[in-house]
Amino acid sequence: MRERSYADEGMDVKKYMLCLLGRLPLLLTAAACGALLGALIYTIVRTVPESEREYQAFAKVYLDFAADETGEVYQAYNGYTWNDLMAADPIMDLTLAGLSADYTREETEEAMQAEILSDIRLLTLTVTTHSADRTDEILAAAVEGLETYGTQAKEFIGIKAVRVTQAKLLVADDRLMQAVLVGLFLCLFLTFLGVSLYYVMDDKIMVAGDVRKVTDVSFLGYVVGGENAADNNSVNEVFVGDFEKNLSYLQDKLGTLQLCDLEPDKPFSAEDFEKMRKAKGVVLSVPYGKVHAAFLSYVIEQLCSQDCMLCGVSIRNGDEKFLQKYYGVRVRK
Repeated sequence: MRERSYADEGMDVKKYMLCLLGRLPLLLTAAACGALLGALIYTIVRTVPESEREYQAFAKVYLDFAADETGEVYQAYNGYTWNDLMAADPIMDLTLAGLSADYTREETEEAMQAEILSDIRLLTLTVTTHSADRTDEILAAAVEGLETYGTQAKEFIGIKAVRVTQAKLLVADDRLMQAVLVGLFLCLFLTFLGVSLYYVMDDKIMVAGDVRKVTDVSFLGYVVGGENAADNNSVNEVFVGDFEKNLSYLQDKLGTLQLCDLEPDKPFSAEDFEKMRKAKGVVLSVPYGKVHAAFLSYVIEQLCSQDCMLCGVSIRNGDEKFLQKYYGVRVRK
């Protein structure tokens, strides 16, 4: 008997994929939870406290320029000029005159933005504050101040608002779907990674290939036991004949064999070793999916130390559906 180093053996990809498919409900649940978590986090982050919400309104103001000494209309006004003009006298004074005393010059200046988008005759005035009422009041006062300024400044024939909007809550870009997808794929990936690492590191004995990674003694087959023995449609019925034939052949060839059920929580006693030494050979029955290859390797070393000749290994009480898929066996109904 030659012991093998199971750590040096390659991974059973088919076994890994079948185990992974068995965790498909877990992966789908993780994906759904991730999507829900992504939506929840996005909603929490996107929900702005009342005191920090911003309201915005704008006005379109038509500028009717007068002609200068040369007969040309004034061209010196641009977006930067209007921002300076709105914050300076006399326009700021005219704006503040239309507001109550609780409005400060700094607040009003910070709230306003004036820009020329394309036509120099059309000014866009935008007001943004943390209150809808204050936004509307500042905009109305600024428009009134501009119209009054248009009647006073020599550069203008007149200034008139052509459109004034009401304050609306500024809403951030709706990226709920992106948050849901990010949460879904992130949780799915992390769960898949965790499950994959678990099965890559898991060395439980489930199929004949797992036994061959530990030792080169004969794998005698799958043993029917417990509830499976009464199930005529059990996939183990396909293998039970092989086990019995292999066991009978070894008994005819070697003589009396000692059949031992290996339990991870019940070590062999001195009496067990004595019985195994007296027999012509030992057949270990390993419970499906309950014994690690490392533990089986340790047990084989103990048998060797006790001068017990291991001549065969079997697996008992296997998962019928898993074995059917793994071996591609179709059980007759």
